[in-house]
Amino acid sequence: MNLTADRPPVAARWWWPPVSGLLLALAFPPLDLLPLALVAPWPLLAFLETEDARRPRRAFTGGFLFGLAFFGAILYWIAGLSGFSAMAVPAYIAAVLVMALNGGLTTLAVAVARQREVSVVVAFPLAWTAVEWLRSFGDLGFTWAIAADAVAGYPLLIQPAELGGAYLVSLWLMGLSATLYRLVRLLPSTRPVRVAVVATVLAVAAPAYGALRLGQLERDADDWPTLRAAAIQPNVPQDRKWDPGFIEETLERLVRLTRRADEQDPQLVVWPESAVPVYLRYDPRARALVPGLASEIEAPIFTGTNDADTLSGRSGSSAADYRVYNAAYLVRPGAIADGRYAKRRLVPVAERVPFIPGAATAFFERLSSWTGQFAPGRTWPTWTVSGYSFAATICYESVFPNVSRRLVRNGAEMLVNITNDAWFGPTAAPHQHASHLALRAVESRVPVLRAANTGISGWVDPMGRVRVATSLYTFAVVVADLPIPRVDTPYTRWGNWAPLTALILWAGLCVRGRQKGLG
Repeated sequence: MNLTADRPPVAARWWWPPVSGLLLALAFPPLDLLPLALVAPWPLLAFLETEDARRPRRAFTGGFLFGLAFFGAILYWIAGLSGFSAMAVPAYIAAVLVMALNGGLTTLAVAVARQREVSVVVAFPLAWTAVEWLRSFGDLGFTWAIAADAVAGYPLLIQPAELGGAYLVSLWLMGLSATLYRLVRLLPSTRPVRVAVVATVLAVAAPAYGALRLGQLERDADDWPTLRAAAIQPNVPQDRKWDPGFIEETLERLVRLTRRADEQDPQLVVWPESAVPVYLRYDPRARALVPGLASEIEAPIFTGTNDADTLSGRSGSSAADYRVYNAAYLVRPGAIADGRYAKRRLVPVAERVPFIPGAATAFFERLSSWTGQFAPGRTWPTWTVSGYSFAATICYESVFPNVSRRLVRNGAEMLVNITNDAWFGPTAAPHQHASHLALRAVESRVPVLRAANTGISGWVDPMGRVRVATSLYTFAVVVADLPIPRVDTPYTRWGNWAPLTALILWAGLCVRGRQKGLG
């Protein structure tokens, strides 16, 4: 007996959301396919206009399928970490399932608006942008692969980020995509002339603003002061990173490359995340070597290192007596400078198991050495070198616009991003990770210097242009004269008003009802 003979086939429309998700994933770095970023949402928009998608539950299901395909393709590299941890594949599955909920929430919001007779092409970019922002909050916040990242490699298009951050760029991109979709697929209620006007305005707005601002900034750039800084890429393999037998070699690489950088007289040298493979404050050799090297080159060294504080009332005789941080210090000639930056946005599970009391995390740590229980930092320090103030983001903190914004509001005139991307292998992840820095540079008009253990190291100017990007898995030294514009941007002052406005507009349209004209 054929048990499948009477089973109805899956309607073609249910394939549209995952196809849309896969296409959109291909638009992101390292491919940077701008035309695909504009066209990829169209199958999802077509699904949202079906009768099935008028029902919130079915709309959510379609969005969830979109999210499974999109984040499954974007985050595939997490599963590739299985060489380091048995938790990699379960973490990949969990991450994709959780992130896919954002796709479902977006399409659910569109369905709610559609029930109030609001056009899909109006509701979609508003809902998309609001959900992107909402997924930045909480212990599971993860703003990797927001729509703006797909155009981060196009400086002309990302200049509006100084007005409303990366979320304003996302709103523009999804708004343009939805409007072009409507031009291609007219409805009886559509007013083609009005849609064409809106599409033209959107298509011209970002590049026109970009050309204007880039021209102004380039004219001003001759008067900007500069700070010469060097980023060191020691290329330490991840499987040897914490090997006690490899500590000597790691330190020797850092010293050798720093001396090479010193040939160009940098005013600041930056080492990657956890570059010092010991506890800098507690290890006698490191405490002597790094300040001594800073004295030798007559310039401070900024380095990542693990750090620990003894808990109040504890003796310090066991590991449980300490609170451990993924941290960074500025080491001046002869001494470690005051102030420590401890990473505030910790990678879920890998650095801190969310929602789990500290004592219970030992279970996860027994499963894998890849899982840690770092404590989040509490302060936003800046340091001054040669009269210029800088601050740091560690690893994937660079994907959170508000982290960089807070550091700039605290006085930073330039940013450094230190990271260890050796985990990722030769995948798309290092390219995706590095791409965010162009948006961070434009948002606050600051240069960003990146020191990555195995690459990609380099720097981005305040206009969001990548000036240097090293190859992966090579020894490298990047020396840059970082321009300091000292420009106070609307985004730095006002923050994430763009997604908040999108959320308010979506809610207002749902209350008010029908939005005519765009169909």
